[in-house]
Amino acid sequence: MRAALCDLERAARALTASIAPLRIAATRDAADLDAIFRLRGAEIVERGWASANASAGYDQDEYDDDAVQFAVFDSANVVGTCRVLLPSPQRRLPIERAFDLQLVPTGGVVQWSRLVLAPAHRGDPHHRLAMACFAALWRETYRRGFAACAGVIAKPMLDLYRGIGMDFELLAKPRWVEGELRYPAQSSVATVRSAIRVMQRLVAKTG
Repeated sequence: MRAALCDLERAARALTASIAPLRIAATRDAADLDAIFRLRGAEIVERGWASANASAGYDQDEYDDDAVQFAVFDSANVVGTCRVLLPSPQRRLPIERAFDLQLVPTGGVVQWSRLVLAPAHRGDPHHRLAMACFAALWRETYRRGFAACAGVIAKPMLDLYRGIGMDFELLAKPRWVEGELRYPAQSSVATVRSAIRVMQRLVAKTG
């Protein structure tokens, strides 16, 4: 497993570099965060998902203050975002609340959420930018010493991941979460290996 994680780190680093001149970085800058929350809000309005702040086109929740927020930058403009939610003994992660489950190992799993790309940066048949976001999330997850990641995935996205060769362990039957039928999924050794193959393939296409 250690060798696989080293391979994953190399593949993830290469993939995030391959999207230049776009770049992905963690940020706590107030202006960046405002742009992130507005981009997420616009996605909610576009898709008709429920949110307390949807009418204002602004999406911010109780987890954002403690989350690791990533922005995709096109020059100085935020054109994409995703985040890592860290486990805490004081609060269950959203996936645990929504599906009434306990991620294992306890305290060793982070949640990835709120992957959003601006409309002008969607449509790549290879999904390179989305995968570069995943690469940044992978790097942050393992840099912080966590064993695995989990997420709440809608069926179309689950089919997409499987179609490009990525596989996740499904933890329960799907439920309606944030306006869509979604599955709780967690990474495994097989996920790591499949992620390496996908990232290496995408980097090779830019060579």
